[in-house]
Amino acid sequence: MKKKLLFICVIAAALFVWSCNEKSPVAPDFANQSQTLDKRVHVPVGTVTSLLELPTGYSPEGIVIDKRGNMYISNTIGADRGTNQILRVRRNGSYSVYTTLPGSGQARGLVAGKRGKIFVAFATSDPNTNGVYSIKRNGTPVRLRGSEGMLGPNALTFDARGNLYCTDSDGGSVWKYGRNRRFVKWAEDLLLAGGIAPGGPPFPLPGANGIAFYPPNKLYVANTMQNSINLIRIGHNGQALGVESVKSDFLLMNVDGIAVDVHENIYAVLPPSTLGFLNAPPLPPLVMLNPNTGVVTPIVTHEGAADFNTPTSLVFGTGGPWNRRSVFIANAALQYGQPMEPWAAPGVVEVYVGKPGMPCK
Repeated sequence: MKKKLLFICVIAAALFVWSCNEKSPVAPDFANQSQTLDKRVHVPVGTVTSLLELPTGYSPEGIVIDKRGNMYISNTIGADRGTNQILRVRRNGSYSVYTTLPGSGQARGLVAGKRGKIFVAFATSDPNTNGVYSIKRNGTPVRLRGSEGMLGPNALTFDARGNLYCTDSDGGSVWKYGRNRRFVKWAEDLLLAGGIAPGGPPFPLPGANGIAFYPPNKLYVANTMQNSINLIRIGHNGQALGVESVKSDFLLMNVDGIAVDVHENIYAVLPPSTLGFLNAPPLPPLVMLNPNTGVVTPIVTHEGAADFNTPTSLVFGTGGPWNRRSVFIANAALQYGQPMEPWAAPGVVEVYVGKPGMPCK
């Protein structure tokens, strides 16, 4: 009888442990989880793989992967920027046109909503087309109210409450689209301002550019002209709690798109890394900033820049065909008179960084 009772107790204990492991309501620890992901991958950090090469004259600026594993890139075609599209990309390197935006301009940042809807920033000189668009399931672009007021809509991100943010690179500000379903200017500061850098190239440089959210309430914003990363904290009522400088550094020169991993490290792409012919100093195309220590570390060295061509934006993989420990980078091939060789074609490259990004899906 005692043996039978002991056996029943052991089984009950085992079932209890199994139940706790399977149905625990505790939120996952993304930082610890990241150490157990993709253990089958044994490649050095900084390994670069070419995924997509587009024809000459194409310029993919933004990149995003939705929750279903679809990759999208925004693409401007021609010197007159007369054609602007969003392309859907498959892992095998094939692609198709998802939608075409109205008029001339530059299709820029992309972001995917929780339900898979795609949003794109479209900068034009026409007030009838300039702004941020949501793309319906049938591919129809619809401009969001208020976004026409931006001078240069650029990068996009969501916060944990579903509010949409867009950097205005020419206006030195960040705009917000919330419950009122209208974009309004949310944060403006000298740390977000752009213009023409002293001694720099003979064209205006963007101010506020790449943007990334880190929970529970942090928005990191890159400033291209000021070679810096800044922080805006979101208040309890959704207000901006000022703009703080995180880091300004040579290794952030003309920083463009950014993305954040589960440890809050910020990954940034540097378009000038492939503009050495303009007497630009040697720069790595991809760096990582630890915002707590201020240390900037090259992930891909300048010697590996031949796989890039003015990289402008990046996104973490979400699993499936897109490795969660990799970032996927758009090579915009922006034309500043650089020779075709040895730089890569416009398209997408993958860089293994060893850590998954936020948000964890």
